[in-house]
Amino acid sequence: MKTGLPNSLPNSLPNSVPDLIRAPIPDAPADRVPIRLLICGVPAGVNRIVHELHVLRFAQAGEWSPPLPSPVEGEVIRILVRYFKPE
Repeated sequence: MKTGLPNSLPNSLPNSVPDLIRAPIPDAPADRVPIRLLICGVPAGVNRIVHELHVLRFAQAGEWSPPLPSPVEGEVIRILVRYFKPE
């Protein structure tokens, strides 16, 4: 299953969270739809959750996007994309 977001980030990051969610994922498999998982909060907490999810084998830490600016001052957003095949 293809996962991750770093290779799929647009060249210029969107200006808002809604724009970020609407941004196309150019390498999405044709028969699957992207599901975006977001972690939002203070950088240390977000990174801690990413690493805890790695320990739980939910996702490799490198599959998450780098920290992106949040509309909330002092916070970041990291995104993981998984693909779902509708039945």
